[in-house]
Amino acid sequence: MKPVNETIKKIAEVLRALGHPVRIQILLLLNNKKNRNISVTEIHENLGLTQSETSRHLIVLKNASILACTKQGANSYYFINDKDTFIQGMATCINKNAM
Repeated sequence: MKPVNETIKKIAEVLRALGHPVRIQILLLLNNKKNRNISVTEIHENLGLTQSETSRHLIVLKNASILACTKQGANSYYFINDKDTFIQGMATCINKNAM
């Protein structure tokens, strides 16, 4: 069997991370708030989740490099990793098909 290249591994990691409906909802929320960082509080309030549940999903998305995060004081703000063209394409595709 031919070895799997790094690009294929990255695609599999992203698809695995997006394999939960809540994570897709988070991606849609962030995609609809372009050019804006959104706090964990705003995400959990918009989606009706607990803060700890929201944080768990955000960690999965961040570990898969789908989201990036900045800290301002005690608050964390998340946004879609727009430096990755594959992530941009996935976010656009999901947004188009979910609406």
